[in-house]
Amino acid sequence: MKTGVEQDNLQVLTNLLAEAREEADLLRTKVKRYENILLSTKLLMGHELKKPTTAITGYLDLALESLNERCGDERTEPLDCLKKARKECDLLSELNSIFLALLRINGDQEQLPVQKVRIEALFKEVIEAFHPRLGAGDRVKVRISPEAECIHFNGNALKVIVTNIVENALLYSSREHDVFVNVDTVADKRTMRGRELVRMTVKDGGEGIPEEFLQKIFNPFVRLHKERAEGSGLGLTLVRSLVELYGGEVSVDSGRGRGTTIFVTIPVMQEDRDAMVQ
Repeated sequence: MKTGVEQDNLQVLTNLLAEAREEADLLRTKVKRYENILLSTKLLMGHELKKPTTAITGYLDLALESLNERCGDERTEPLDCLKKARKECDLLSELNSIFLALLRINGDQEQLPVQKVRIEALFKEVIEAFHPRLGAGDRVKVRISPEAECIHFNGNALKVIVTNIVENALLYSSREHDVFVNVDTVADKRTMRGRELVRMTVKDGGEGIPEEFLQKIFNPFVRLHKERAEGSGLGLTLVRSLVELYGGEVSVDSGRGRGTTIFVTIPVMQEDRDAMVQ
């Protein structure tokens, strides 16, 4: 026969098990909800976004064909604008594929697109695309070591990485401060095979990031100085996702009054097709 104390203890355990079951059911419901959200995101990225992109690309091709027939070899501003818009459509389509890869990545089984990328040309294209008010053409100082002038990577993914990091550096520092970019190669000391890494550092002369924000800046929707920040706060989150997708790392060094330096290391990939990304 159980004593009063034993019965009380049994009741406490029964109550705890009931609470644990409720928590498990709640967690199961949340997981199911997130699975549905993830499925919806896949469908949206893989199907719904592809349709308008394909339509826009088709219309631009028709407009380019018509303008080319009228202008011949003569360069005009409308023609150049249409060519740039057409190129951005290609980028959007490629980003769609990259986002899908992020959603379905499964270890080494995921086949990721890799091409040759000319780093100097890529930075030139990125800088020219910035709004003139940022003064990127005069402020961004890029140094590329000879070993890093041409690498194997996904050109569009690297363009997104570079664009977001450099844009942040420009936005969070005054026009009087330059942004210094350094790109070189280093040996990967984490492996015995001596794999080569591309290392990129982007340093600005801004106010710096307070210590309490340093561990958060790669999280979604985190924005410093919200009253003058632009965008959704997802840029650096996307940077980290893309870098890690290709087996690289990204980190930050900053502090009040001493600017911010972003470090990105990505492995040199193996070329899987002959396309050259300019």
